[in-house]
Order: sequence, then C-alpha cells, then structure tokens
Amino acid sequence: MVRIPEPELMEDPTQVESYDQADFESAHSFLIRKFQDRLPQRFVPESILDLGCGPGDMSSRLYSQFPNANFTFLDGSEFMLDRCKKRMGTLVSEKRKDKIDFKKELVQGFVPESPYDLVFSNSLLHHIHDPFEFWGAVQRSIHNDSFIFISDLIRPDSLTSANQLMERYAKEESEILKKDFYNSLLAAYRIEEVKEMLEITRLDSKLNLEPVTDRHWICYSKPRL
Repeated sequence: MVRIPEPELMEDPTQVESYDQADFESAHSFLIRKFQDRLPQRFVPESILDLGCGPGDMSSRLYSQFPNANFTFLDGSEFMLDRCKKRMGTLVSEKRKDKIDFKKELVQGFVPESPYDLVFSNSLLHHIHDPFEFWGAVQRSIHNDSFIFISDLIRPDSLTSANQLMERYAKEESEILKKDFYNSLLAAYRIEEVKEMLEITRLDSKLNLEPVTDRHWICYSKPRL
C-alpha cells in the first residue's frame, strides 16, 4: 500500500485534546518496557532529548525514570507543547524546573547547542514528509556514546488491514482519535523503508531495528563492544 502523508503538525485544539485524553497506557507502557530492556546496564544519562514530545505522556514516563537528568522536550505544535508543559508541571519540583527546557521548534531545523546522552522519539517519524530530515536531527543531537531509542507505527499492507487495526485498538476512542490513528497508519513507514533509511544515513551500523507488535517498530543503539 502506498504511503499517504498526513499533516506534519497537530495544531487543531480539538485534535490535540482528543490525543491528550486517549488511553495509550497499554501501548506506551509496552514501549517503555522495550526501551528499558535495551538500555545499557548502569546507563544514567545527564542530558535527554525527547523529539516530538506531543502532550507529554511518554515524556512523563522518561522523567520518572531519570528524574535527575537535564531534559529538552521538543515539538513543533504549540498546543502539544502546552499540554506537555502542564503534564510535566505536576511532576517537576520547583528546584528542578531549571533542568527542563521546552522548545517549540520543527525537527527539520533543530540544531542543539550540545549533543545529548539519550535521544528518544515516539511516533514522530511518520509525521515527517521527508524522513531524512528526522534522521538528520537525530544525527545532529548525538555524540559517540549517546543511546538512541525510536519507536513508531508500521504501515499496514492494505486499507482493510488499517481499518482492522483501528477497530482493534481504537474502538472505544473518540471519532477524532480513530480518524487520526487510521491516518497515522496510512502515513507510517514500512520496516523495509526504515531499514533503507538507516542504510542511506549509515546509521545501520549503530542501530538495531525490529518490529515489536502488529503495528509498532523500535530502533535502538547497538551494544558497544
């Protein structure tokens, strides 16, 4: 099935609210466990970048795991970033707020002042029309010992399969969210497409890529020898 792009930014307030209120507990908990399982032993990052933080559900899970790190939460949508700020505001103590940076910025133009120890991204790549702009941002944000973890959706083989996934995993959600999930599935990249991206950017020597559910893949740093 040919990829059908969707808008790069989610800027409709009703869309953002629907996404923020959705029940991602099962999927996000699963992906965070996969992330934890693949972290190097005794890995304690001092600086963390969350690319495409959205309303902050994954961001809050990351913060809970590394509460002493310096965080940068980046999103191109002001509405999404505001939701993330509110969510993180309930977790971050006053004395820690200077360690948290929220950036309203497109991933395409993001140039960090210094590299991060951990670069994390969930469900951003499928929004980007030119995927190499995403991988370029990742490459600009790392040093030799950085750990990278990226997760995203897998595009189904057909519209029928996309409808079946939507009904299976978003049946109880709002009509807005069901439509967004369906469109995201159609905009997602296939595993073989992501593999080709890694080869072209020469990240294939640094990163493992694997499907982990019927609708998700993960990409993460290979263990250092």
